[in-house]
Amino acid sequence: MSSVAAPLNVPALFHEMEASGDWDVEEALFLTFNADVAFLERGVLGLCQSMGARVTVIADARMWHPDPLAMKGAGTEYLVGLASHSGAFHPKLTLLVSEDRVLALIGSGNLTMGGWQHNSELWNALRAEDGQAPQALFDLAEWLELLPGSVRLASDHGAALNRVAVRLRATLERFTPVDDGAQLVTNLDRSFLSQLPDGPVDELTLYAPFIDEHASAVRALVEHFPTPKLTLVVQPGLTVVDPQALARVLRGQTGLTIVADTSGRYRHAKLVEWRRGTHRQVLTGSANLSAAAMLNTVRRGGNVELGILTNIDEPLCPEPGLDPNHWEELDSITDIPALRIGTQDPEATGLAVPQLLSAVLSGNELKIELAYPVSFAVALEYTNNPVTDPWKRVGTVIAGRSTASFPTDQLGHDAVPLLRLNWAGDDETILARGPAVPASVPERLRARPSAGRATGGLRIKSRDDLLGVDLRYLDAFASQLSKIHEDVTALKIPSTRRNGSGTASAGARDAEFEEEPAAFLWELEQTAQHLHGPVFSGFALGLPTPVQTTGWENFDSSETGDLDADAAVYGEDQVAPPTDNPEPVEPIIHAADPDRIKKARRDRVRAFATMPGRLSTVSYLGLARLALCFYCAGDWKEHDPEPIRLVTSFLTKALDHADNSGMGDEAKALAAVALTCVRRRVDNTATSPATQEAKRLHDRCRDLDLGTVPFPLVTEYTQCLSAPGGRPLETADVYDELQTFSEHPQLDAVIMAADGHGYEAEVLGPTSLRTPDIAADWFGGSLISRGFQWLGGC
Repeated sequence: MSSVAAPLNVPALFHEMEASGDWDVEEALFLTFNADVAFLERGVLGLCQSMGARVTVIADARMWHPDPLAMKGAGTEYLVGLASHSGAFHPKLTLLVSEDRVLALIGSGNLTMGGWQHNSELWNALRAEDGQAPQALFDLAEWLELLPGSVRLASDHGAALNRVAVRLRATLERFTPVDDGAQLVTNLDRSFLSQLPDGPVDELTLYAPFIDEHASAVRALVEHFPTPKLTLVVQPGLTVVDPQALARVLRGQTGLTIVADTSGRYRHAKLVEWRRGTHRQVLTGSANLSAAAMLNTVRRGGNVELGILTNIDEPLCPEPGLDPNHWEELDSITDIPALRIGTQDPEATGLAVPQLLSAVLSGNELKIELAYPVSFAVALEYTNNPVTDPWKRVGTVIAGRSTASFPTDQLGHDAVPLLRLNWAGDDETILARGPAVPASVPERLRARPSAGRATGGLRIKSRDDLLGVDLRYLDAFASQLSKIHEDVTALKIPSTRRNGSGTASAGARDAEFEEEPAAFLWELEQTAQHLHGPVFSGFALGLPTPVQTTGWENFDSSETGDLDADAAVYGEDQVAPPTDNPEPVEPIIHAADPDRIKKARRDRVRAFATMPGRLSTVSYLGLARLALCFYCAGDWKEHDPEPIRLVTSFLTKALDHADNSGMGDEAKALAAVALTCVRRRVDNTATSPATQEAKRLHDRCRDLDLGTVPFPLVTEYTQCLSAPGGRPLETADVYDELQTFSEHPQLDAVIMAADGHGYEAEVLGPTSLRTPDIAADWFGGSLISRGFQWLGGC
């Protein structure tokens, strides 16, 4: 059913849904003004694919300016659709559709880090479950059916939108529509304002981050809702507004209160709230306080907006928890600082600028579609790798045409390139270039991902599942891990963005790995994260167990907003509440488990070590931690060298490629923890198979030192591990052991003594001398025998 508009931790909701194992999603649709594909691919995409969803993203074509390096899976793992319209394509919709349930989030947040976590946003959740669905979901299905005919979409993007609408309709046939008071508000042929109940109200509250330059929407709303009490909320320096225009519109308004939100967190939510007696209603969604959003229709050139009208019991503004000191009344409208969006050169906007909407690889043809025909010829360029390959010319789109086809021969074998338009300026010498658009492979996009579903529907929901006595979870993980090797030929080859056919031989892929390992490993990394899901990936990467919260996270970020209507702004003075230092988690002890269970764990870890081919860094980190947990828990007999060998093997493979995968910190932290566990369990004064394996681990960790190991990650990696004697392993243990491993005070004293007598001494590494203390004693004795006074006291 429908929920009241409220702040929502959307990432936490997605993690909860994926971890439950209850969602078998067929379609995931994101409608957004601007899209951050790096944010999408970092986390959202994997969660959607793990739930089985085909993923479609449709954004405003004029706002599409992605980082080409971020589009690793666009066109093959998810579809990017671009909508062209004379107004802004401005809805914010997240829709998940399965055969037996639906979730729709309608709100103010774009598909960006700001929209999903940083900003203050409002969301309405509509759910079809337990045999009932709100009428607003049925209206949403109708709106999605009409949308392709209301804006300019490429044919393949319109087909994808129609496919989602058909799936939504089919699912909703299983439910009884219920009028729960939530009303979908759209503006294809009726303005938002015309759908609001008119007449006098007892109070009216308005807020949006963007107010049009003439304050036309504010004027229309106060005329529509005559009120003796008007509250207008602004964020000084952040709200786009012309204070003089606003003052003219509100001159003579009774009961006017101007409130400044000084919290520093960007308030991106949109809100029109009114009260008649005890009856309170609110309009939320994507619409700003602008004529294009509130007063116009799509057919008349207004924005494409999506909102929802609901009944509420309590005011939504200010929200609970906001510091009253950050809610200040202003004496005058003119106290609000003016903030305007710089307009672009009219010659560089509008219908004169070519827009590439779509590029589709179909057989031996590359088919492209522009938003509209242009009056001059436009060149099409491509690159298979924006890092190493130059942009090359594909051909020319003839003047007056909006579609074109080109042979794929010149693009490279099985390549799925990035494309862009290139055209001459008015003086015929200055070249202008459009943004990069990913080519898409329809057959890849039509197939639902299946790798993320665990064997028999079993999902790893917690760390305890992996480490407990129910071996089915290890079997489920083994099935997921082996799936990587089944799918590896479907991954893109490293010399291109994407392997379109997925038929490259193992030998060819090995050669390609040697040619460009980073790209190859990135592919495996993405596959691994989609397969394992957040629990194992978190276990591998040293992430704490997620805590569900309705709050927000304040990330350190270098990203900045452009202060347009949908920019993300990050307040420097907003700091997430500090958490208390957690108590060490009780270590996992398996000594009392049945021998058959311990043997089964050992057998499975051995099997992981003998899997053919190359795994991802995430996989190797997770396997190293899993083997280390079982080693410390007592699943092997004391002094057995095998667990040390297995841990060393997994860690070596993780360390070898961690930097290329952006996981160097995780690999170093886990290596430091493993080193501590092994050094404290192996007797280095005796020669044994265990000491030999420990030496191999020492040699591989020779570059570790206190300055490069991230100890917050160490703290997480020590969870569940025991020190000799059974107590929990602590961060201080790792620090002490690493200090001993990398620093040798006696040897340092001898070196200082040698330097003082004119000798030059150099230590090539922490393991260049196998027994530093003995070497110090020997070197000190040698100095004394040569007539020098030993200063170190060895």
